Amino acid sequence: MPFEIDAQTIQDLRIFDDNNPSRESIFSYFNKTKTFGGKLELEKMMQYPLDDLSALRERQEIIRFFKEHPFSLALSSAQMDFIDHYFRLNKAPLKANALESFLTKYWVRQSERNDLYLIQTRVTNLVYLLLELEKWLSEVIPKASTPTLQAVLAVFEEYCNLPEIKRMLSTVTRKPQKIPAHLYDGLFRSKYKRETEELMGLIYHIDAYHAVAETAAIQGLGFPEYVESSLPEVDIEGMFHPLLKNPVPNDWAVKENKNLCFLTGPNMAGKSTFLKSLGLSLYLAHLGFPVPARSMRTTIYHGLVTTINLSDHIDKGYSHFYAEVHRIKEVAQMIGSKKRVFVIFDELFRGTNVKDAYDASLLVIEAFAQIQQCTFCISTHITEVAEKLQHKSTMLFKFFEVDIVGTTPNYKYQLQDGVSHERLGMLILKNEGILEHLAASRQSLP
Repeated sequence: MPFEIDAQTIQDLRIFDDNNPSRESIFSYFNKTKTFGGKLELEKMMQYPLDDLSALRERQEIIRFFKEHPFSLALSSAQMDFIDHYFRLNKAPLKANALESFLTKYWVRQSERNDLYLIQTRVTNLVYLLLELEKWLSEVIPKASTPTLQAVLAVFEEYCNLPEIKRMLSTVTRKPQKIPAHLYDGLFRSKYKRETEELMGLIYHIDAYHAVAETAAIQGLGFPEYVESSLPEVDIEGMFHPLLKNPVPNDWAVKENKNLCFLTGPNMAGKSTFLKSLGLSLYLAHLGFPVPARSMRTTIYHGLVTTINLSDHIDKGYSHFYAEVHRIKEVAQMIGSKKRVFVIFDELFRGTNVKDAYDASLLVIEAFAQIQQCTFCISTHITEVAEKLQHKSTMLFKFFEVDIVGTTPNYKYQLQDGVSHERLGMLILKNEGILEHLAASRQSLP
């Protein structure tokens, strides 16, 4: 049963940002790859979350391995790209004969000398890479812990032990000044072409894993612990949003038969950022990746759905309220097919009048609270709903506290137990001088 995550959730959490490549996304946050192939591997991993416990634990162990035993590519990204292009050269391999090599070098047409230079450069880069790989393998092979990692390293070791490759690696010095390309071009692009291309594919795979491990080390990310339980359980300590410069960490947990968090707080108090952080932590945990938290325990879910930046779908003739209703229908259908789903709604039913929003919120939240195999976190400004829900044993109530100093809100961004009835909309309006600006605009009219 594949883990389900839809386009709206990917957009809400800013997993990828193809529409605005200059803006940081979660993908760019982790993308410390040095190869184009590694970048593609990382992107593929991040597109498909997992809900298989053994697969998640194995991926996590591989990332831990590269965090503890980094494979530092001595070559630059440009040099690695040269190697990748090397296998697509539409030119016959050089002859492994010194005389023919000399004649080829000095008697070819000027138009072909560029090809020879490219072959020489890329063969040299590839030999450098193999030297680094051989050195690293000698240190890490005994420490490989997972079957997948052992199999990958075994392929590397077998390649380095191919007779001609082994002889080459023992012949060249650690920092060779001049590598005779004619001796090795035929090995790489003819005799061992399939093996060499397979090796490069594995290096791209390692590059992707190493990028995640490096990010975890630099950013202080924690590895989630997966627990098996009959009902959903999530416990996160020190959770933060990874794209913020100075995030305020928060703790959050649902367990002991609790399945729905009712979140309140005034405008700008931190509700949306918290919900995005929570969604990201669940998403990354189901990639087997480290998460933006000090620690995390979670059961395995089969899907994640968020509704944070929902549009009105004007192309389909949907109002914002109808889009919200349609979204709840999609959630219900996902729950019916996936069973255990993590659901996040930010400002439920913001697209209708207060009376309808109150009635609809109460109806939907009460229904969600009865679905104990799923977990829900729902924020709302309609705090009056909380009075009707206090008796629900499956719910917990959280809010973000704000202190008012004079006429200035002091946002603490710290999650508290309970319900906030604080409203700052009018205060923010007054502090920004909106009425004065409107009055001045009116006076300036002819």
